[in-house]
Amino acid sequence: MIDIRSSILWWDEWQLRILVLGSLGLQWFLLLAAPMRKYTIHSLFRRCIWLAYISSDALAIYALATLFSRHVRASSACEYGGKATSLEVLWAPLLLVHLGGRDEITAFNIEDNELWTRHTVTLVSQVTVAVYAFCKSWPSAADRRLVLSAIMLFISGIINFCEKPWALRSASINRLAAMSSIIKGERSRNRSGWERCFTVMDNSDKCWKGKPPQDAAILSPMDQVQMILSDISLLAVNNDLVKKGHKKQVLARLSPGVSMTSWLRRAFELIYTRANVIYAPAYMACDFLLVPALYIAAITLFAMSHKQGYNATDVKMTYILMFFTAVLDALGVLISKLLYKLMSKITRVPALCMTLPDYNLINSVLKRMKPATGWLLKCATCFGYEDYSVGDRKLSANVAEFVVYELLKPGKVEGLDLASYRSLTKPNWALGELRDYVQDGHENIRRSLCDSPFDESVLLWHIATDLCFRMRHSEADRTPREPSREECTKAMSNYMAYLLQFRPEMLMTGSRQHLFTQAMEDLEDLFQDKEKGKLRDIQHYTSLVTDIIDEGAKENNDKKYSLIQDACKLAQELLNLPDEEKRWKLMYGVWMGMLCYSASMCRGYIHAKRLGEGGEFLSYVWIVISLKGTKTLADKLQMPEEATLGPQKEESQQESEEDIESMFG
Repeated sequence: MIDIRSSILWWDEWQLRILVLGSLGLQWFLLLAAPMRKYTIHSLFRRCIWLAYISSDALAIYALATLFSRHVRASSACEYGGKATSLEVLWAPLLLVHLGGRDEITAFNIEDNELWTRHTVTLVSQVTVAVYAFCKSWPSAADRRLVLSAIMLFISGIINFCEKPWALRSASINRLAAMSSIIKGERSRNRSGWERCFTVMDNSDKCWKGKPPQDAAILSPMDQVQMILSDISLLAVNNDLVKKGHKKQVLARLSPGVSMTSWLRRAFELIYTRANVIYAPAYMACDFLLVPALYIAAITLFAMSHKQGYNATDVKMTYILMFFTAVLDALGVLISKLLYKLMSKITRVPALCMTLPDYNLINSVLKRMKPATGWLLKCATCFGYEDYSVGDRKLSANVAEFVVYELLKPGKVEGLDLASYRSLTKPNWALGELRDYVQDGHENIRRSLCDSPFDESVLLWHIATDLCFRMRHSEADRTPREPSREECTKAMSNYMAYLLQFRPEMLMTGSRQHLFTQAMEDLEDLFQDKEKGKLRDIQHYTSLVTDIIDEGAKENNDKKYSLIQDACKLAQELLNLPDEEKRWKLMYGVWMGMLCYSASMCRGYIHAKRLGEGGEFLSYVWIVISLKGTKTLADKLQMPEEATLGPQKEESQQESEEDIESMFG
């Protein structure tokens, strides 16, 4: 039989120790898990990191409350024996270090950065309460070396706690916009010594050694990332720089040897880590010099102090907490960077934003209509389950190569409005001369591109592309081979369908998600009268696709399936094109145009938000087109329609060609 009284006494004795060890364990878990956030990891593991992130502060605060509650009761009732438990008060400053968080996981969601004022208020209140409670709880007869050790730990805890709101404020979108609008070459000479202490040093910034040379870049890569994240018009900045006579321009400057994944990693670090402040002189002096010295002094003083009469378990616990917290706080950045480098060499997990989630309308409907499992899928969807696959890594890499190839052609997209992919009469950047191939006698193609709303156009072309792909690739024709232009076209189609269904805010502002839901319901109605054998095996779909096209092509007076009918007519028109190779080039060009246009019309804030939630391939495309000087949403709103790159466009294009040659050897 369980002795309830003994269990209560045991818990009363070990409660604080378990809470403090649990807080330390969460901090180490966050440190080791932080590098994994820069990869496309499973959503379940990302949720575990989120749970640890929000639980770490709550657990540390609860441990502080328990600690001071114990000593208030001990001082009034003397039930714990005074000196035997006073050593626990040394754990208070260590808990403040835990509350300060980790350098590599300052924020989990982008909204956390906007709450820096709340963290500042929390800083003042919790530090004040902790210092007051320590002074009230610490016995006056204790060894002075223990008091000095506690003071050292408190200084370390306060420093770490102060750095968190500083980093959050620096990573807020408004602050990024304010800082990125400063051209270093002009403002560096006017900085005061105090301002320089709290300004991040950059390798390309020569202001720390005096006047920058004339051939130095006006904006460093980190500055450009800040401007892109802040929704600042790069065309406007470039126009301003040209007026001021700067030879080096912002646009069309892809740094040699720097991959797009590096740009995305920098963008992630600016928002969700302390990259904005970690290289500031004041931060480096505290974290790399002062804090390690304080921990060494605190541990040394504690080791030299008289500990006779204290609980032996508390003495061991204090050693463990001080040592592992010291390593965590002083060497956390180094450990995290080493882990990331090790993971980048041995892991096969794709980098952030380098996978294309796959979601197909017809496959989704067929799965929902299966008698055995369809109802389970519908129930799971009601509770927030997102029914899509991660996508093939090799295929995603091929699509990325196609995108870069299309966008890095010199002079092709610089200063270009990507909406021109929808024109069949004017120069079309995505279709090229193929626009003349379908200009006459192809009303459905013209209407779906030029007259339909963007979200409706995406859905029409998704259904049509899927039907064409299924008709082309019957089971008998399928042989293992390398991903081709056709597979990449289908992958882009399924990815855009995924965006419309699950991330409509990224596809386009005002996208109507209900269009996809309505199309699913219409297809279910069309499938109800079909033979069940055709619905059991998705691989045998040739006859099913034929039925879909035939049903959709029928004239329906009540227009119940109008969107499905329009998609089927578009598919039939595409299938009737005589040249199959040109047909797939046409569909590839349309999807490339849709993908790039959607990326350019999505706000930088939304891209930055999705970086913290796992990232999207659309953000990869967005980085490429932003750095190449294509018109983004900020440029379209800020600059006139006829804005160009200015009088130095030819010089910039020549520099761009040299950069591309150096990038690809």
